[in-house]
Amino acid sequence: MKRDLLSTVIGCALLLAGVVGCDDNKTAESAPVSSTASATPVPANPSTSSNVSKNEEKSTDSESIVSEKMHVYIECYNDIDETIYRSIQSYSTWLADLKKGPTGKEEYVYGISKITANLDKCHANISEVAALKPELEPIDKAALPYINSSIDIVNVINKMNKYYEQQDYKDDAFAKGKELHTQFMQAFSAFKSTSDTYSEAIHEINDRRQAQLLKKIEAQEGKSFDYYALSIMLTSKKINQAIQSDKLDTDATMKQVQDLGEQIEQLKSKQGEAKNDSRDRKPQASTFIDAAEKYLLDAKTRVRRIRDNTPLTTGEKMLMENAPQMVDGTFEKVMDSYNQMVTWFNAMGR
Repeated sequence: MKRDLLSTVIGCALLLAGVVGCDDNKTAESAPVSSTASATPVPANPSTSSNVSKNEEKSTDSESIVSEKMHVYIECYNDIDETIYRSIQSYSTWLADLKKGPTGKEEYVYGISKITANLDKCHANISEVAALKPELEPIDKAALPYINSSIDIVNVINKMNKYYEQQDYKDDAFAKGKELHTQFMQAFSAFKSTSDTYSEAIHEINDRRQAQLLKKIEAQEGKSFDYYALSIMLTSKKINQAIQSDKLDTDATMKQVQDLGEQIEQLKSKQGEAKNDSRDRKPQASTFIDAAEKYLLDAKTRVRRIRDNTPLTTGEKMLMENAPQMVDGTFEKVMDSYNQMVTWFNAMGR
């Protein structure tokens, strides 16, 4: 019951849009003037030149707005979603049935983790970018319901946190705890629905944009450090999709994992060749590589466990209930490593 309700507790963190890649303006400014160019420029048709310029400006402005929207949407998702699910998981650990809530007969009472994420900032930023033109659907329509439902459930969670922190259940026989649980389940139902919709929309758009960015980097820089860093993230996401199920083609998936290992080696060879730019990313790059190698090992372990049909030990079965990310060969552990990799990938672009 708990694991069905909390199936997304370790979610897929998202790559910030455009955190790596080329600076188009810098490229244009640094391009050498052809030695065969005429000393006296030939005047262009004024109206044609003006129209082309306006169209280019409009296209650039639109892309800039889309990038701004996605940056805000992704950053808020990464800050909020998993934090809420982890708090809910902390609540579920001492309940026999999360749907029914506390009975007052529990042997241990651990309460629920407080959430300190800055939801007001996210609400303000999302409200601002959602109103910008051009529209970006379906994410624009999904964003406000998501942040509103997040605020609602966090308000309930933090009331619950105070109630249990103060051990007030000892004075009212869990009366308020049961009342708050009813509010919690209503808020959780609304949040889960909007979270699923928001997550699906944001992944769909972001996957498409990242694939386009990878092609752009290769066209402008070749297979550079930035190219391999982003390629590693996109390959890892494909591996995540393959290893969610215990029923998978282990040979094909292991081939994907081996390809990922080769990309990591290519990235390491490019690290010293990375162009100097305004981003001092050397410390983050090294940590990102370490995180990628940790993910690689956890992905291999997951595939091997399924391939070899390795059963869970008694200790691992106990951990699976509340801390599956600590069990070797589980999807949850792979996702935990993946999310750490995303964190350091995003840090390279800040």
